[in-house]
Amino acid sequence: MGLDCSHDAFSGAYSSFSRFRKVIVTLMDGSFPPHEDKSLDPNSWYWSNQYSQETHPGLFVFLCHSDCDGEISPEDCKKIADEMEALLPKIDEMGEGEGHIKRDGGYGEVARRFIKGCRKAHKANEPLEFY
Repeated sequence: MGLDCSHDAFSGAYSSFSRFRKVIVTLMDGSFPPHEDKSLDPNSWYWSNQYSQETHPGLFVFLCHSDCDGEISPEDCKKIADEMEALLPKIDEMGEGEGHIKRDGGYGEVARRFIKGCRKAHKANEPLEFY
């Protein structure tokens, strides 16, 4: 049992997708649950003050989205792809990870696959579906 996304954007364990999002938010000087700082809300994620829903609307959608169902609009897919692509040099430095992240070539390759899937969905004017 795990998460699959349409447009071949992601396929793996829920825990792998969570680790992927944790890496993204860590690169944005934030924290994604489970937090090392136990004073933070275990049901919320945080990023530094230099990021906001207004400055990074795509990554905001990516980080808020359910990890098991639903869809992301084609318009938001483009925003996610553009904003995540800008982080690729930093994502590449995060290494190979473990589990399905490692199986798929590490954090950089997982990000590239997600970006490619988002771009496919946008180009086809279809939502990126999570199931």
